[in-house]
Amino acid sequence: MSEDERRDLGMADSVEAEAIGVPGKRTFKITAASPRGVAVVWMEKEQLFQVAVSINRFLAAGAETAPGDGHPTRLRPGLPIETEFKAGEMSLRYDALAGVLTVRAVAIEPPQDTELPGLEEAPEEVQFSFTRPMAETLAERALEACAAGRRPCPFCGGPIDAEGHFCVRTNGHQKLDLPSE
Repeated sequence: MSEDERRDLGMADSVEAEAIGVPGKRTFKITAASPRGVAVVWMEKEQLFQVAVSINRFLAAGAETAPGDGHPTRLRPGLPIETEFKAGEMSLRYDALAGVLTVRAVAIEPPQDTELPGLEEAPEEVQFSFTRPMAETLAERALEACAAGRRPCPFCGGPIDAEGHFCVRTNGHQKLDLPSE
């Protein structure tokens, strides 16, 4: 089995985006599952938002897909892939002809081990593919997860906590207690 196949889930059966925690202290993730295994990719809110925006741009730019099987080459079965990490780098590809999107995520670089200089491990990475209908659902859920957080201050754009907000536009001299929506 090639190194690429060890990191490729192939065509996912499910791809989910979610936020965990209370607004202001949430973490975000995408979970992909396929017959080859499961990958959980943790990320920042902005990363999840950009994945959703990019998916929507790809889908808007590509016309309806031509009839076809919509599946990339199937990988031969191998050892199950079970991975979970925080993403540092993410990329998205779209095959408009097949109607398939592929996400590739690379973990944040592991810290250098000072005891064993020169022993560097490659960061963990995974990729998985999914169909256009799954992409539409993923983008919708990702945007919902991102929007469910603290609302922005209308003056400075900073997040408004439940306790109120010290707006930098007022030089912190006025605590804004804005009504909740």
